[in-house]
Amino acid sequence: MRRSARAATGWWCTMKQEYRYIGNYRILDVIGKGGMAKIYTAIHSSLDRIVVVKEMGKNESRRRFKQEAVICAGLEHKNIVPIYDYFTIGNSCYIVMQYIDGVDLAHVIEHAAPLEPKAAAFIAREICCALQHAHQGGIIHRDVKPTNILISRTGEVKITDFGVARGEDMPHLTSTGQVIGTPFYMSPEQAEGKELTARSDIYSIGIVMYEMITGKKPFAGENAHAVTAKIIRGKYPSPLWNSPHHSLRFSTIIHRAMSKGLNQRYASAGHIVRDLTRFLGYKRIAHGGEELANLLQSIEQEQRATTIVRAPDKKQKSEKKRKRKGGKRRHNFLVLLILLAVLALMIYYLIHIIT
Repeated sequence: MRRSARAATGWWCTMKQEYRYIGNYRILDVIGKGGMAKIYTAIHSSLDRIVVVKEMGKNESRRRFKQEAVICAGLEHKNIVPIYDYFTIGNSCYIVMQYIDGVDLAHVIEHAAPLEPKAAAFIAREICCALQHAHQGGIIHRDVKPTNILISRTGEVKITDFGVARGEDMPHLTSTGQVIGTPFYMSPEQAEGKELTARSDIYSIGIVMYEMITGKKPFAGENAHAVTAKIIRGKYPSPLWNSPHHSLRFSTIIHRAMSKGLNQRYASAGHIVRDLTRFLGYKRIAHGGEELANLLQSIEQEQRATTIVRAPDKKQKSEKKRKRKGGKRRHNFLVLLILLAVLALMIYYLIHIIT
């Protein structure tokens, strides 16, 4: 849905002032800000529901931003964040999407990794189901990574940010050889700037699985060039020995997903879903969301406990500081008394010599 700048004049403020409204959306908070976009939480006035509004300013990525809206609008799946609206105001364009009450996978990895293999497998399976749906529609995500995987408080797993995705019938918005995506999670062919297929997303989800069970990225370096060079070589430490759980079956799935050669890699996301389903078992799949919700709750409780513990520490530090100051003052007073006593003795001694 498009809106002209004239029709929206009364609904928004310029960047010189704090945003209050964007179209029919009352802004609550800024939750993300990058080089190309800003992300807000907002309330849709007409429907009285919380949404996420993603803003793109006037730059060369505007066509890709609109393409993201078109792609997501055509993808209806329980594991894909849905798009509600797309409109423009002046030189800016906006995507409105579902608000997920939870955290991204990067937050979970930071606070809970290494994850237990079946917890990681459940998350991976949900994302692979989403990728399978997108791939069947001819859509390649091209930027699968933990920050683009959202987990709700109820244990739902959803993938978002199809900003660099491309459909088979859509035009290329980048020149040949240009690398698109996040270096740490690229496939070898993506790092080399080659034409991508659905198997590139499969490689990326393999890296995400690796990081979930080890707490480490398989490829690391001082800069993006160093990272991509290692990805192109395709050598990484085994997840079997880098995970404290040492799950051979899950490590085998990761190895196959991260095979450097396309022919050795999983042919489709559906094939990974099949192997992850066998690894998990239907009972674990049925209760996976509940267990994931419990994991998020435990992370939140641990963060609260850490905050509560830290508060008294500050008081203790200030109290120790006061005691140190008091002790220092007493020490200085004693030194002064000693000096005065020495001075008195010297005076007494001199008086007796003179007399």
